[in-house]
Amino acid sequence: MPRYIGLFALLLGLSCKKQLDVFPTTQEVDGNVIVDAKSAFSVLNGVYYRFADGGTDNNSVPSVLWVDPKEGYGSELSGLFTYPYGGSDLASYTYKAPSYEPQSMWSYGYKLVNAANGFLENVAPVASIPDSTKNEMVAEAKFLRAYANTYLLLNFGQYTDTTSGYGIILRSAFVTPTNIDLPRTNVGVVYDSILADLNSAIPNLPSVNTSAAYTNVWAAKLLEARLLINRGTASDLSQVVSLCGSIIQNGPFTLEPNVEDIFRTKGLSSNEVILGVQPFTSPMQTYKFQEYLYYNQYTLTDSAVSLFNNDPRRPWMYYMGNFTGYGFGYQGVITKYYPGDTTNPTPASITENSYAFRLTEAYLLEAEALAAQGGDLSQAKSLLITVLGHAGFTDFSAVNAVTSAEALREMVIWEEVKNFMGEDEQDWLAIRRLPFPVLQAWAPGIISQDLLIMPIPLTETNGNGNIQQNPGYN
Repeated sequence: MPRYIGLFALLLGLSCKKQLDVFPTTQEVDGNVIVDAKSAFSVLNGVYYRFADGGTDNNSVPSVLWVDPKEGYGSELSGLFTYPYGGSDLASYTYKAPSYEPQSMWSYGYKLVNAANGFLENVAPVASIPDSTKNEMVAEAKFLRAYANTYLLLNFGQYTDTTSGYGIILRSAFVTPTNIDLPRTNVGVVYDSILADLNSAIPNLPSVNTSAAYTNVWAAKLLEARLLINRGTASDLSQVVSLCGSIIQNGPFTLEPNVEDIFRTKGLSSNEVILGVQPFTSPMQTYKFQEYLYYNQYTLTDSAVSLFNNDPRRPWMYYMGNFTGYGFGYQGVITKYYPGDTTNPTPASITENSYAFRLTEAYLLEAEALAAQGGDLSQAKSLLITVLGHAGFTDFSAVNAVTSAEALREMVIWEEVKNFMGEDEQDWLAIRRLPFPVLQAWAPGIISQDLLIMPIPLTETNGNGNIQQNPGYN
């Protein structure tokens, strides 16, 4: 389909039990394929498959490809990662409408939106599904649509200005030839639509789902907080504090005593993981290993290496030796997800897990919102110190010495950048909330605030006469 706004896949192995680790058919489904709970679960799995960015690796092995649009690209934009074979347009902030990465990001978001819309349209008239089961599945699909639209808005829309006409294409129906070429929607309306999906989903989502690869009420609340911290009004900040406080105090999740154990040992079994991305295991995928450790598609920038000086996470987050396991000689190789021998790297199943929401985010977003409100800083400091303690810090004098709300907020944001390096682009979302002069000092290539949002891909603007390009890319 032009502009590759993909149709959702119907998975093999119809079963009432959710199971992501099955390979989808190549059949594109556009019709009433949901007739009962069994087929509804199967199609909902197809929506989760789009969430995980399912596909195949360079050797045609079934794989989730989340690492690129949701980890690597964001960390290149945040100034932490680079492409070692001559740099990239993301790392150098020279991306344009024809660039590959914005097109990949746009495609990821709208494939997920379209899959969720297809499920919602098909499940609506089916009366044979018990109400409680149907309500929960609808809530999951609305969460996934909200997640996709949040990703699209925060990357392609003027998300800080609710009066702006430079929102995103807001799709509420499965794509057909008659509704594909839509205009952009006002930013404020996009926010309202995302929040409506979340407010509809939250009452019907479970506290704990069948596995960490399926969403729950706490992930929805954290997604709402993630969205609102970026809109950033006074009422938004208060809501972020309330949402995150609810997650921390009432949710079933706990911080991992040593955050390293999430990525190196426990994976999705960690009680800190609110929502993760389950890899294929039969055969075991190695795509994430390939990107970070075999092909070295992403390595740390010199600035990132300096940022982690004297940080107790440095020894396991990246490797600074002469990494020559496969004939390459690069330093700053990302080992955040890799527990094995860096002199002879071999694939490991734990490496392939990815993470959409962790409890740490609730602590840091609440701390940031409290600091941004400029009130009593003691609670914000306590939240930040808790996170730092679980990251291996023992000296908190720098946090305790801060007296300025603005300085504390910047300190929290830098911790978000480091804690979520290569993790659901949260480093990129956070670093843009720094004062612009501070951001420019970190990333001088960001010569204009126009570069804080991505260009609409050329494939979309060429084919859709109703869409207008973002400022700065004409």
